[in-house]
Amino acid sequence: MAQRNIPERPAARATLVPRLQAHIELADPITWVASITMVFCGALASSHQPSGFEPSHPGDILLACLAAVMCGPLATGFSQSINDYYDRDLDAINDPARPIPSGRLSLAEARANWIGLALSTLAISVFLARYSIWMPVFALISLILSVAYSVPPIKFKQNFWLGPPAVGLGYICLTWLVGHLLFGPVTWPSLLLALINSALAAGLLFLNDIKSIEGDRQLGLKSLTVTLGVRRTLIVAFAIIALCEVAMLALAVLGGYLWAAGLATI
Repeated sequence: MAQRNIPERPAARATLVPRLQAHIELADPITWVASITMVFCGALASSHQPSGFEPSHPGDILLACLAAVMCGPLATGFSQSINDYYDRDLDAINDPARPIPSGRLSLAEARANWIGLALSTLAISVFLARYSIWMPVFALISLILSVAYSVPPIKFKQNFWLGPPAVGLGYICLTWLVGHLLFGPVTWPSLLLALINSALAAGLLFLNDIKSIEGDRQLGLKSLTVTLGVRRTLIVAFAIIALCEVAMLALAVLGGYLWAAGLATI
């Protein structure tokens, strides 16, 4: 799909604070929550191991917080920023108040935003490599997935069988594993939980696509909602979510955590 050119023009004259607010908005802070949460979930999953995460240990808390910053504001912020950059035509239809289509940030400023976030992600991952060599590997995979999701000609988001799973892997699975690997080797129950939560995120993304159906249709994007319609998309999304919930309940029962299974069914 051809990308319509938006002229390189200076953003509207603004003071420093509104400009900074636009940069933060481009990174979409609400999306950081899931990644930050998954880092701490992964860390807690390691807590039963000899070298595992200890919530009462200030050093462990600081280490988990640093990993959360890498995975949340930086890596997830990068994915949102570069997605907005390449989806500026779509946002002009679905959400014209976003920083780029509204003119609050120029294209050059938007590029500087996601380049800075990518470099910061890699820098922290190199520092964390002293705890696990997997840190820079996972950081690089996450950035590559974000680029593949948003940037033509690959643009995973144009294919509903590739886009949501890629987001689930990058936002959820990898961030969970980052949290766990900082404190110990990954166990199979922890890996299963990471994968189940990734699938759950994919189901939620199918729901999220419903709000963008008009823009997707106009720009020829074959999202699940455009392909199947709203009603069938709801059925598919809720079926995936329900299966993930059942899988988590089964894992809790098999692990002997009956209290967790009971709490989840309330």
